[in-house]
Amino acid sequence: MSEQGGGTEDMKDILQEFVVDSKEMLEDIEPILVELESDYDEEKINKIFRCFHSIKGGAGFLNLNNIQKITHSAETLLDLFRKGKLVFGSEHLDIMVSVCDQMVRILEQVYQAQTDEGFEAGNETLCQVMDDLISGRAASPQKPGKVPIGDALSESGTAEMVLETDDEMEIPITDEMISQFVQEAESGFEKTEEVLLILEKFGFDQQLLDNAYRLIHSFKGNCGFMNFKHLELVSHRVETVFDGMKNKEIPTTEENVTVLVKVLDVIRVTVQQIGQKGSPVIEDYQQYLSMMDEIVGVSLADKKVSPIELSEKRVVGAQPLDRAPVVDIPAKSGEEKSSVSKQLQTDIRVNLTKVDKVINLVGELMIVSQMITSNVQQDVDKSGRSSHQLNNLITELQDVAMSIRMIPLAGTFRKMVRLVRDLSKKSGKQVHFETRGEDTELDKTVVEQISDPLVHLVRNSIDHGIEPPDERAAAGKSKVGKLIIEAKYEGNEVWINIIDDGRGLNREKILAKGIERKLVMEEEAKDWPDEKVYKLIFEPGFSTADKITSVSGRGVGMDVVKRNIEKVKGHVDIRSSPGRGSTLGLRIPLTLAIIDGMLLRVGKSVYTAPLLSIRESIQVQPENITIVQNREVVMIREQLVPVYRLHKLHNIEPQHTKLEDAILIVLEHQDDVFGLMVDELLGQYQTVIKGLSEYLGKIPGISGCSILSNGEVSLILDVADLRKEIA
Repeated sequence: MSEQGGGTEDMKDILQEFVVDSKEMLEDIEPILVELESDYDEEKINKIFRCFHSIKGGAGFLNLNNIQKITHSAETLLDLFRKGKLVFGSEHLDIMVSVCDQMVRILEQVYQAQTDEGFEAGNETLCQVMDDLISGRAASPQKPGKVPIGDALSESGTAEMVLETDDEMEIPITDEMISQFVQEAESGFEKTEEVLLILEKFGFDQQLLDNAYRLIHSFKGNCGFMNFKHLELVSHRVETVFDGMKNKEIPTTEENVTVLVKVLDVIRVTVQQIGQKGSPVIEDYQQYLSMMDEIVGVSLADKKVSPIELSEKRVVGAQPLDRAPVVDIPAKSGEEKSSVSKQLQTDIRVNLTKVDKVINLVGELMIVSQMITSNVQQDVDKSGRSSHQLNNLITELQDVAMSIRMIPLAGTFRKMVRLVRDLSKKSGKQVHFETRGEDTELDKTVVEQISDPLVHLVRNSIDHGIEPPDERAAAGKSKVGKLIIEAKYEGNEVWINIIDDGRGLNREKILAKGIERKLVMEEEAKDWPDEKVYKLIFEPGFSTADKITSVSGRGVGMDVVKRNIEKVKGHVDIRSSPGRGSTLGLRIPLTLAIIDGMLLRVGKSVYTAPLLSIRESIQVQPENITIVQNREVVMIREQLVPVYRLHKLHNIEPQHTKLEDAILIVLEHQDDVFGLMVDELLGQYQTVIKGLSEYLGKIPGISGCSILSNGEVSLILDVADLRKEIA
């Protein structure tokens, strides 16, 4: 573990808490950043600024230099927007989005290894681009004004150092920034000198040299930002020497170490001068550059590389800065969950009002419990009233406890803002994105499960649904396509619709691909309704794309959508109109923790069927029972419903063997309707879902279990899986 991460478990906990908080802040501001491109708002800029300022402060306290440096540059750039010195544009959005991506990567490493080292190259590139935007070297509107480097008076009368940039923009360096710069430099010099003394005595040590190199590299970057040119040049040469030493190109001899110590002393004295409001200029700095170049030149004479050329080539980064304006961070697939994301999934923000209500209810429960205990042998009437009150309190406590698990969909929806922007930019399409019903709440576990399906559906809508601008114009449409995600309550479900005004699904093309893959017979498919044809797109590997793009086309994604939605006991509906667009609807239960069910008995076993899946229960008349293609079916209101016997699937001895003696529960799953033969209905029951023990493995048609009031276990039926198992 590096020194900056600390060596104790307490420090590890502090770092991980910092990472989780920072990650949440970044997730909050990323959609706001994208919105700024089309809807600039000063309050949004302030919110983003406060986020980076908070992260920078925490990183400074924890000595996370890479995070501190990149957030400082981002904060400085954002401050110029706040003051009206820069006009926010697409180039600023690109770099800020890349900064967020880089921050997420660094935070992930901090969470795992308690260090932010190793990201110097990417940070150098990003900070250079931001510095160019700040200084005006990159094309961007700015406010003119020129003040030379030196001491100046701010409006408040305090001394400030001002940077002079190429395009004459003023960037004040405050006393606080100077003080922090000096403190960080002093700390770094002490550690570097310790390394040099050890090297002088014991010779080469890879880890020590790596540490010294990183310290000097960070110092050089800070000098560049503060515009201390002499310090930047000299420390750059020192960095070159350390780089040669750690790569075993320059020997760690006593003579070389002595020269390094001398040059570091000069740098240190200059930094102390700056701390005392002195000049950042190093007298005769050229001689110190020559001393460093001589070390490099002597060591690499056989390679015929000039010292100056080598020092310029040793700038960290695979490319020159002007060729890498934005660091491209590859997006993780839905299957790759970072450890930080996993930690965030275990945490939940709870409204304090809900917590207060739980505490109050628990207090009332204790009072009622004592009342029951004291009255149970004294007064039967009082005991009965107390029991009734207890049941009411338990029901209310259960409702409040469940509400704690409920979180709004706003966070999930807003993550799509960045996705839509990136995809539309990559595909060359213009997309207006809108969200509705963001305050709709779902169980946290359900929200986590539907995040990946939503990503796939949004990608699919933009890549396959919405047409390029020219095609839309030719069809008489606006060149800007519309994509809407809306959520709303419907009974005990939440409906999430992904709506686009694109070209719609092509029935003939989907059918042709289905026939080609032998998913459907050509003669049979002619009579299929559109909804059934459209559901072929959820088959694994199914794709009608003419070519594979970086977004889609390999037939991977829609089957994942169906599988993940079914995991949360939901289903997907598709509606499409050729040339006018499509709507993909997700029908999802509010929670997976509690189920309203019907208790069913088969032999001596008790099952729970989800109430939402039950259409009706009937006593079948013998004349309505028939056999079709070796399958038992029942005629119910002019519809043939297949019948399945649960006792055969689980090898149970039933009470009734004849269908007319038993009860038929009619279940429905999406468009499928089927009957389940049971011996008895025991009544409606609300229960908490418990997972099955791992040693039991997968039980066909079962999603979990519940504990009944008599202590027995009731298996909960998974209607989707049950239909698959017994079909």
